[in-house]
Amino acid sequence: MSSYQFLHLSQVNGVWTIHLKRPEVFNALNAGLIHEIRDVAEKAKASESARVLVITGEGKAFCSGADLKSGASDSDLGAVLRATYNPMILALRGLDKPVIGAINGPAAGAGCSLALACDYLIAKEGAYFSELFVQIGLTLDAGSTAFLMQSVGYHKAFELAATAKKIGADEAKDLGFVAEVISEESWESRLQTIGAEFASKPTMAIALIKRELQKAHHQDLATVLEMEAEAQRQAGYSKDFQEGVASFLEKRAPQFRGK
Repeated sequence: MSSYQFLHLSQVNGVWTIHLKRPEVFNALNAGLIHEIRDVAEKAKASESARVLVITGEGKAFCSGADLKSGASDSDLGAVLRATYNPMILALRGLDKPVIGAINGPAAGAGCSLALACDYLIAKEGAYFSELFVQIGLTLDAGSTAFLMQSVGYHKAFELAATAKKIGADEAKDLGFVAEVISEESWESRLQTIGAEFASKPTMAIALIKRELQKAHHQDLATVLEMEAEAQRQAGYSKDFQEGVASFLEKRAPQFRGK
């Protein structure tokens, strides 16, 4: 297996574990990390030895979302999504093995989308989820439009998307999209146990369950991703997005104008 620059991959008894390793920026997603996550998912799909994929983060965060400080090479955010995020999300959802999201800290923006793209979520005490897109004048992307609806229904999804409120681990469990909240002390041992439990399950049945649950919704993920990309293209050209990024980098409150 080739080495990776932005993540660490371990393989133990059929459990493949990704540790996102950009802790200095709270594991923010750049093009390289996005590509590497997709590459691992594709390799896991092709591997007979891979039974389960676990995704977690190094340091204090799971994933803080898109790395705004790295800058975007393309002002058309729809094109960025089509080239990077969408293939990664499709690879994870299309992986015919369970994907465990081990949410060790904040999962924000596209990091929240990455978390929700996983099939089974566990969260460390103190972790939280936040769809931060609206705070910089953008709409949901990387699958969150579909994942929020699937997880919490329209009105709660609208609330979370439109307010960017933080949902703590316990509330996420109450809402139904986190299966288990785990203490700091028990985190590593419990994570190993859960990985081993899923690795022991019938992977063909798991693959069918995963596929059929996704098909049960009216629109397939690729259609939703394309819809998001077009909406994000429009948002990416807005003055509000420019102001959102500028205020973030300048550490001040944004002044949005709806343009």
